[in-house]
Amino acid sequence: MLAKRIIAGVIGAAVAIYAIYDGDWLYFGLMTLLALLGWQEFVNMAEKFKVDVTTRAGYAAIILLFGSAWFSYYKIFFLVAAVLFLWTLLRIVLRHNRIKPVDSAYSLYGFTYVTVGFLALLMLRHGHIGASLRGYFSTVLMDPAQFVVFLLVLSTWASDTFAFAVGKLCGKNKLCPAISPGKTSEGLIGGIVGTLITAVIFSIIFKFYILHGIIIGLLVAILAPLGDLVESVLKRACQIKDSGNIIPGHGGILDRFDSLLFAAPAVFMYLMLIGR
Repeated sequence: MLAKRIIAGVIGAAVAIYAIYDGDWLYFGLMTLLALLGWQEFVNMAEKFKVDVTTRAGYAAIILLFGSAWFSYYKIFFLVAAVLFLWTLLRIVLRHNRIKPVDSAYSLYGFTYVTVGFLALLMLRHGHIGASLRGYFSTVLMDPAQFVVFLLVLSTWASDTFAFAVGKLCGKNKLCPAISPGKTSEGLIGGIVGTLITAVIFSIIFKFYILHGIIIGLLVAILAPLGDLVESVLKRACQIKDSGNIIPGHGGILDRFDSLLFAAPAVFMYLMLIGR
């Protein structure tokens, strides 16, 4: 099991690094595929609650939303989002004998939870944010869009890694024992400190404005653990250990990307606000 975990981790990291660096069709395909697989995992989890989510409409909407975002067809993007939203609400009228309001609530929650984070990751690498950040580099050593995605991913990894390591070494006080018994307050503090240090060092190396590096690190340090806890609540409610088993030794897509699903939208919004 450990060997499978290590091999899967190395292969996954290599694919992710190459896709982020390339930033072209491979990256688009990877983000779209991850969103589709994440939606499938949520649909499977929803079955545990005995609710009927908008399964096929969700798959279609992901493909259309990611495609329109990739090609910058923003009118189509908002049209698809509006149609999906209205359909999810109206289906309790059109199919009132079978669909209940709780089904629509789970559909909207799940679709938002799964897709917004991966869409943010797509737009951080592909959108116009990178070009708007050039003024925040004293010397541009890496394409700004590449930099922000690497900074986000590396900071999220640091949050998980430092929290786990510090929690194992000196964790005594349980953080949320009813949700995730393994997490400790000491681990949370270690994760925050480790994330900030990582973000600062990465920003210094690539000549990025240090204040923004600190703020991005802080956003990740706060939201990455929250994303982890949200997925823990879902899994505990479903009484399952992992959201899936597609990644050998690591579980499912939502298990591996739960922290990024919360951190990515926050970083995206922050960079939208400061972009020039």
